[in-house]
Amino acid sequence: MAPTKGPVFRVTGLPASQPDDQLTTLLKATIDDSLAEEEQSKPTTSIAIVPSCYGHDEKVALVEFHGGVPAFLSELTDDPLGDWQVEMGDTDISFDQHFFGFTQLYSPKADSPVTADVIAITGLDGHAYGSWRGKGNLRRMWLRDFLSKDLPCCRTMIYGYNSKLSSHGIDTIMDYGRGLIEELKKVRSTEELRKRPLFFVAHSFGGIILAHCLVKAVQTSEDEDDHPTIASLHRATYGMLLFGIPHKGLVVDDIEKMLAGEESHPRDALLGQIRAKSDLLAVQLADFKNLIRDRKVVSFYETGQTRRLEFEPASKCWKRTGDFITAVDTDSALLQLPDSIEDKVPIDADHSMMVKFDTRNHRGYSSARDKLTQFERDAPGVVAARFSRAQNRPKPCSMVPFQRDHMFIGREDILVNLRRMFQQEAPQDHARAALIGLGGVGKSQIAIEYAYRLRASAPDTWVFWVHASNAARFEQAYRDIAAKVELPGRDDPKTDILRLVCSWLSDERNGRWLMIVDNADDDRVFSPGVGSKSGEQAIEHGDVRALAAFLPQSQNGWILVTSRDLVAAINLVGKRASVAQVEPMEESDALVLLKTRVLVSESSEAEARLLVQTLECIPLAVTHAGAYMAVRERITIAVYLGLFRESEENRASLLNSKEGRDLRRDDSVSDAVITTWQVSFDQIQTTKPEAAELLSLMAMFDRQGIPERIVYDGRSRLQFEDAVAPLLSFSLIRSQSTGQVEQQLGEDLFEMHGLVQLATRKWLEVQGLVSRWQTTSLRIMGAAFPSGRHETWTSCRALLPHSQKVFCYPREERAAVLDGAKIAGNTGWYLLHMGEYAAAAELLQEAVMARHRLLGAEHPDTLTSVSNLGSVLERQGKYEEAEAMHRRALGGYEKMLGAEHPDTLTSMANLASMFWSQSLWEEAEKLEMRVLETSKKVLGEKHPNTLTAMHNLAFTLKSKGRGKEANSLMGKCYELRKGVLGRYHPDTESSLGTSEKWRIESTEIGT
Repeated sequence: MAPTKGPVFRVTGLPASQPDDQLTTLLKATIDDSLAEEEQSKPTTSIAIVPSCYGHDEKVALVEFHGGVPAFLSELTDDPLGDWQVEMGDTDISFDQHFFGFTQLYSPKADSPVTADVIAITGLDGHAYGSWRGKGNLRRMWLRDFLSKDLPCCRTMIYGYNSKLSSHGIDTIMDYGRGLIEELKKVRSTEELRKRPLFFVAHSFGGIILAHCLVKAVQTSEDEDDHPTIASLHRATYGMLLFGIPHKGLVVDDIEKMLAGEESHPRDALLGQIRAKSDLLAVQLADFKNLIRDRKVVSFYETGQTRRLEFEPASKCWKRTGDFITAVDTDSALLQLPDSIEDKVPIDADHSMMVKFDTRNHRGYSSARDKLTQFERDAPGVVAARFSRAQNRPKPCSMVPFQRDHMFIGREDILVNLRRMFQQEAPQDHARAALIGLGGVGKSQIAIEYAYRLRASAPDTWVFWVHASNAARFEQAYRDIAAKVELPGRDDPKTDILRLVCSWLSDERNGRWLMIVDNADDDRVFSPGVGSKSGEQAIEHGDVRALAAFLPQSQNGWILVTSRDLVAAINLVGKRASVAQVEPMEESDALVLLKTRVLVSESSEAEARLLVQTLECIPLAVTHAGAYMAVRERITIAVYLGLFRESEENRASLLNSKEGRDLRRDDSVSDAVITTWQVSFDQIQTTKPEAAELLSLMAMFDRQGIPERIVYDGRSRLQFEDAVAPLLSFSLIRSQSTGQVEQQLGEDLFEMHGLVQLATRKWLEVQGLVSRWQTTSLRIMGAAFPSGRHETWTSCRALLPHSQKVFCYPREERAAVLDGAKIAGNTGWYLLHMGEYAAAAELLQEAVMARHRLLGAEHPDTLTSVSNLGSVLERQGKYEEAEAMHRRALGGYEKMLGAEHPDTLTSMANLASMFWSQSLWEEAEKLEMRVLETSKKVLGEKHPNTLTAMHNLAFTLKSKGRGKEANSLMGKCYELRKGVLGRYHPDTESSLGTSEKWRIESTEIGT
C-alpha cells in the first residue's frame, strides 16, 4: 500500500558540492536524529533533491512527511510563515513550509539544454506549493509530478509570497509586484538566463501580481544598464496560462466579513485595490492588454461555483459552507482579446479546484500541458528573434518636440477619455480620436501631456508628432520619422518618403505607435479638392496628394488629431463619437494656470480671479496675459485688468502683444491671441466666403443670444445652414443650450466668445469692412425689432441687447440714420413698458430728433415718436413737457390723418391720460368720452383700442366719485376683453382685478 500523503517542507542550505544521493542520506539521517523516540520506527519521509534557483553553491530538498508533521517541526504548523534551523554536520540547514521566493520543482533532463523557465504564481491566501496540489488520494502536485515527465527540459519553479489574509501584512499590489521583480533578478541573473524563454502559470491574484510585474518591467525597459533582467523580461516572456484571474476585481465581501473583527485591518488597503470595479485594476488591465498583444495567452475560466465563507463557532474557524457564488465571473477572467491572441478555456471546477489536477488525464491538465508543450516548441526561435531585433533596431522613443509641462493643470476628463479610447478599448487594435476647439483653447497641450503619460506607462510605444498645417510640413514630419527609425532608402531622392514611412508604420513587427497629427485644421491638406481626382487615383496621377491615405490603419497604431475644424477632424477619425470638444478651462484651473505664469499675492487673488473671468478662461489668453505681465514689472494684475477694460483698442493691443514667447507652441503658430484666431478667419474666407460674411455680421451684435432669424439676411434655410456650419465646426460660434427663451422664440440662438468677437472686429478693421457690417446690422435690427406691444415682448426681450449694441454704431447715411431712429423708437417704447423710463426717454428723444430732421415734423413716424416720448415724460412726472408732446402729436395727427384716424384717437387718449395723472378729471373725461365714441364708430365696440378707451374712462369716472357707473363700465370692459384678448391677457387681467377691487370696496362702504 502506498504511504499516506503528508505535508511537504522545503529544506534550503544544502551544500551543492555533495552528490544528490549523499545529500539524501545525510538529510534523512539528520531528520531521524531529530525525531522523538516514539517516532523513530515509522517510515516518515520522502526526499527529493532539486537545484536551487538562486545559484550553484547550494541545493534544495523537498521533504514529504507521510506520517504527519514530526514534533521537531511542530512550531512551523503553529507559525506557517516561520523557519526552523537544524544542524546537518557542520552545515546549518533550514526547514520551511511557506516556500517564499522561488523553488525549483525538479531537475531538468541532464543530457539536454534547458528550453524554458516555467514560473507558477499562486493566488491570494493560497500556498506556493499546496495550491497546485490535487485533493485525490495520491495528492499529486501537477507542476512537479506531471510536468517533470511532460516538460523534462524546462526549469519549472513556483513563487511564494506572504499572501495570508490573516497576517498583518500591509502589502499592496505594488509591493507584491516589486517583490516578484526583485526575485526574478536573482533567478535570471546571467545573459543566458535572461534570454531563456519564459512561461508563466498564474492563478487568481497571482495573475494580478504578474500583470503588475510585466507592466513595470516594460516601463523600466529603457534602462537596461541598471536592470538588465527586468529590461529583458518582456521580450523573454512567450506565453502564459492564466487561471481565473480577476482582471476586473474580486467580490471581497467574504474576506471583509472574515476580517471584520478589527476596525482597521492592515489588509484593508489591498482589498480596496482588488475589489470589483477598482480604478487601479482598470488602468493596469489596459496596460497589460497592450503589452501582451503579441504573446500567447491562454485564459482558463471556472464554470463551477464556490461556497461563501461562514464562521463555525464549534471549530472557531472560517469554512466554505455558505451559499454558492461565482468567485471570478467569465467577464473578469477573460481579457476579451481576439481569439488569435487569447485562447479561452472553460474549467469544470470551482475557483480553488481549477488548478488542482489529480491525474495526467484530467481535461484541465491536458489543456495546460498541450499549451505549454506548444510554447516549448515555438518559443526558442521567436524569443531569440526578439532579442536579435532588439539589438539591431532603434528602441521606441518619443518625437514630441516640446518639453513636458510639469505644472500641467486640469483636463483630466479628456485625458482619461483618451486613455480609455486607446489603451483600454483598443489595446490591440487601430483607434483614432480627435481634439477640436477654438484656437488657443489647449488642444495641443493636452496632446503633449497625453503623449508623456503614455510613454510613462508604455515605454515600448513609439510616439510620433506630425505638424499638419500644410502638406510640406506633413512630409517633413515623415522624413523626420524615417530618420529616427533609420529606414533604409530614406536619403534616396527618388524615394517616396510618404509611402516608405507608411509601410513601416503598417508593419506590426515594428511595435505599437501613437501618431499625434497636430493642427490638422485644413481639410484640403488631407483630401483632394473638389473637382480633382480622389484617393489613390489622385496620388498615382501626381495631382493633389491625398495625405489621409498615408495615415495607416494597421492594428499596431493609434492616431490623435488636434484641429480647429470639426469637419476636418471627423474626416480623419471617421466618426463624430471619436471627437472630443475642448472647451475653455474651469475658472479654478484657469486661476492656477495664471499663477504658474505670474506671482499672485493673497491681496490680488480677487483681481486675478476677475482677470481669468474677463479672459473667458481661454488658456492661450491667460498664459499670454501672464507672460506680458512677467516681462513688464510695472504692470500688475490690477493695472493689466484696468487697461484691458478701458477700451476695445487696449484689449486688442494687449491680446496681440508679441512679448513673452511660449516655448511649448509650434513656431509657425502665433502666441498672440488675436492673430491666432484670424488664421481661422482667413481660411474660412478663402474656402467659405459666405461663412466669413455671416461671422462678420454676428460680430456686430451682442455676443450672446443671437437669434438665427436676424442673421439670415436674405439667405434661404439651406444657404444659411451652409454658411453657419463652418463657424460651428471651427468653434467660432456655438448654439446655445435650449432654454425657455429659445422655446418661446421657436428658433435657435447663437453665441460667440467675447474675445473671438473682438478678434473678428479687428480682422474686419484691417480689411476696412467694419462700417459696411455696422450699417448692415443697423438695417437688420431696424427691420427686426418689434413695435413693443405686449404680444412682442418675448421677441423684444431677446433682441434688446442687440438693439442696444447696434444703436451705438456711427450713422451717417440717411438710411442708417432712419434705421437707428426706428431701433430707438421701438426699443424706447418697449423699455417704457418695462419701467425703464430714463433709458426709454433718451432713446425716444433720439428718434424724435432724427425723424424730425429727415422726415419732417408732421410725418407719421415723427408723430409716433413724439407721442411715445410724451408718454414717457408723463410717467416721469414731467407733465408740462408731456402735455406739450401730446398736444404736438395730436395736432399733427388731426392735420395729416384726420380727427377719426386710429392714430389720432390714440394720441387723444394719451393726452387724456396725462390729464388724469394730474387729477384734471373734467378735461380727462371729455377727451376719453370723445375717444370712446369715435372708436366705437370707426373701429367697433370690441376693438382693443375701443376697450382701452373704455377702461380709461372707467378710471376717470371712479376718480370723480361715480363709482356705480365706473364699476359697470369696468365689468363690461372685462367681459369684452376676455372674449377678444383671452382670459389671461394682461389687459384682461387688469380689468378683472380692478373690477373685483372696486366691487369689494363698494360692498364695504355700502354703495
